[in-house]
Amino acid sequence: MGRGTLYLMFANSILFLSGYVIHFGLGRYLGPVDYGTFGVVLSLMTTINFFVTSGIPMSASKYIAEDYSRAGSVIKDANRIQLLFCFTLFSLYFGLAEVIANLLNDLSLTPYIRISALAIPGYALYSIYSAGYLNGLRKFGRQAMSSIGVSITRIIAVSILVVVGFGVNGAIMGYVATALIGFLLAWRLLGQIDQSEVNPGWRRLVGFSIPATLFSVTFFFLMSIDLYVVKAIGVGEAEVGYYTSATTISKLTYFLFAGLATSLFPSVSRSTSSNNAELTNSYIRESMRYMFMLLIPGLLLISATSTELLTLVYSSRYVSAASSLSILAFGLGFLSIFFVLSNVIMGSDKPWIVLMMILPLVAFDIGLNVFLVPRFGLLGAAWATTVTGFFGMGVSSLYVIRRLGALVALKSLGRICLASLIIYFIALQIPLSPLWLPLLYIALFGLYMGILWLTMELKRDDLATFKRLVPLGRFNDGASLSP
Repeated sequence: MGRGTLYLMFANSILFLSGYVIHFGLGRYLGPVDYGTFGVVLSLMTTINFFVTSGIPMSASKYIAEDYSRAGSVIKDANRIQLLFCFTLFSLYFGLAEVIANLLNDLSLTPYIRISALAIPGYALYSIYSAGYLNGLRKFGRQAMSSIGVSITRIIAVSILVVVGFGVNGAIMGYVATALIGFLLAWRLLGQIDQSEVNPGWRRLVGFSIPATLFSVTFFFLMSIDLYVVKAIGVGEAEVGYYTSATTISKLTYFLFAGLATSLFPSVSRSTSSNNAELTNSYIRESMRYMFMLLIPGLLLISATSTELLTLVYSSRYVSAASSLSILAFGLGFLSIFFVLSNVIMGSDKPWIVLMMILPLVAFDIGLNVFLVPRFGLLGAAWATTVTGFFGMGVSSLYVIRRLGALVALKSLGRICLASLIIYFIALQIPLSPLWLPLLYIALFGLYMGILWLTMELKRDDLATFKRLVPLGRFNDGASLSP
């Protein structure tokens, strides 16, 4: 599981970098207005795609992970359900494009939304083979390969179509083409799976997928409510582009730690189905400790250097978003923790619990945004997401502690926070050109690790663990079926 997490986090880092290359490039090439349009359409497209990329793939992964002998029958049933659902969703989204555009107070979005609907079939097939079958069989190395292939292809496709003159349409079509290529790659990496007589039944697949799908869609909507409200209330087209830049950078933590959630889900499913509480607790404690060890200093450094970071990756035209980024980084960090813990809860066969957690958060976030954005603009949207994320993190943490009896030791959390605050205050005191920002991050992270070593939070056991996980020559070992 540790090696699988490393592979998937690496793949998600490549996915994140490819997405940011596209966003940064389009932000500079298209300008704030067209880039804001692309950001809204991409957010809509991703939200809709979550209906086909979450529930059925997660359900297939869960039931395959619990018993590998089920794989053949699960694949057969899941493919049929996924294709039926995909066709239905495509028809609805394409047909309601004008209604959706009208709700966002911009009918010019209609043709863009219809083009983005073409991505639904490709993402449906890619996700069921990658996040469903490869993940359920714990072939994390091959799942990572498919993700990396998609990331590279997406950069190439979007760049070509935009540069030759298709503009926003070309950027959207690049995502459509990439989804189809991703499916072919994941299908090839899965290989032949023999049919089996052990069958959990399509009703169990659908029964788990309904709350899992609703949670995933609602979660992504939760991450995007602030952008939608900023767009709908009409604070200005350029401001939508500025806020899109802040949300894009802030989502770094989600993309990075989605790899942890992806490997935790089938692992916890397997350990809880066999009633191995000790192994489950070990998964949770170690995973969350390492997550906090990376997440907390990362959030503080982004907040401390928001102006320089926006200038480096987007240009000085986007520095108006610096204040919102300083706050929003924490909001997306809190939501990333909530997402990882929600996957732990779903892996323990409680998908309805996480759905019941997130629905009140959505209502709360909408209310906060509607109240704060007209009064405080982009800062109001950032604060609404951050407060909501904090509550989500708190509720999910309490549930995991009470039901599964593990999270992270308070001593470890205290040492991590102390070391992170030290480098945060140092970053605030160092004025520098944005071009030197990567070197500052490296130097401060090295200092941070040194402080952890001096406070005995970072131990020899951690280094030994890292060495066991790193060997790249064994990348395909993630494809093995051993626990």
